[in-house]
Amino acid sequence: MLTELVITVSLLAAPAASPPPRELAEVSDRAPTGDAAAEADVETVLSRLELPIDVHQVDAFVETADELHMQVDYHLALGHVTIATRMDQDGTGVARLTLDQRVLAEQQFVEGEVSTVTTAFGALSGEEAYLLAASVYQVWGHDVVITVLAQSRGLLCSIAAGISGLAIAAGVFAGCELGTVGLGTAACLGLGGGLGKETGAIVHNKCTSAQN
Repeated sequence: MLTELVITVSLLAAPAASPPPRELAEVSDRAPTGDAAAEADVETVLSRLELPIDVHQVDAFVETADELHMQVDYHLALGHVTIATRMDQDGTGVARLTLDQRVLAEQQFVEGEVSTVTTAFGALSGEEAYLLAASVYQVWGHDVVITVLAQSRGLLCSIAAGISGLAIAAGVFAGCELGTVGLGTAACLGLGGGLGKETGAIVHNKCTSAQN
C-alpha cells in the first residue's frame, strides 16, 4: 500500500515576479534535459530538502479509540501547516496537507487502499512550494512528532509516508516547473516522482524506528 504515487497537479497561475528557488535552479543549470537527468538529481535535491528551515510551534497527536486520527501542526513563514489523517476501522478515510486551511495534497482511502490522489501546489510560487516540501520532510524528525509516532500503530507509518511523499513530489515538481528553464515537464515530473518515492521511504523508516 502507498508504494506508488499517482500525481494530479493543478498548476494555477503563479506571480510572475516570484524568484525561482535557488536550489532547483542550480540543479537545472548544470543538468541536461530528460528523465535520466532528473533521476540523477534526486540525491542532490534530497540533500537540499535536508537544509534546516524554521519550523516552529510544532504539535502532534494520535487517537485510535474509534478511528485512526493523526494530526501534525506547525508554522512556517508561509503560514499554518496541518498534516491530518482520519480513517475508520474499515480503512476508509482521508489524509490531507493544508496550508492556512487550503488543501494542497489529499489522499482518499477505501478499505485501506489509496483510491484518489490530488494536489494543488500550482497556486504557490516555486520558492514557496519548495519550502513547504522541505518542511513536510523535516517535521517528522521533530521531537514532538517522534514521541507521538512512538505511541502509535504501524499503519500510521504507511499513511505518513504516503501523504508526505505525495506532498514532496508535488512541491518539487511545481518548483521545478516554475523555477527552472529548459529542464522540461517530463524531467520535472520524473524529479518530483523520484523525490516522492525516496522521501516517502525515509519518512516510513523514521516512523517505524520511533515505534521500535
